[in-house]
Amino acid sequence: MIQKIEAADAAHFAKLHEMTRLDAAARAKALEKKRANLRLARTAQARAAEKKAKSEGRRAT
Repeated sequence: MIQKIEAADAAHFAKLHEMTRLDAAARAKALEKKRANLRLARTAQARAAEKKAKSEGRRAT
C-alpha cells in the first residue's frame, strides 16, 4: 500500500516538475521575444531621433 502511494506521489511530482520546466521555458521564450522587440523599438527611436536632428540642423543653416 505504501509503495503504491509513493509511486503515485513520484508520478505526481514528476508531472509537476515537467510542467514547471515547460512553463519556465515558455516564460523564457516570451521574455526573449519581448527583449528583441524592445531592441527593435529602441533602434527605430534612435533612427527617428537622428533623422529629426539632421532635418533640424538643415533648417538652422
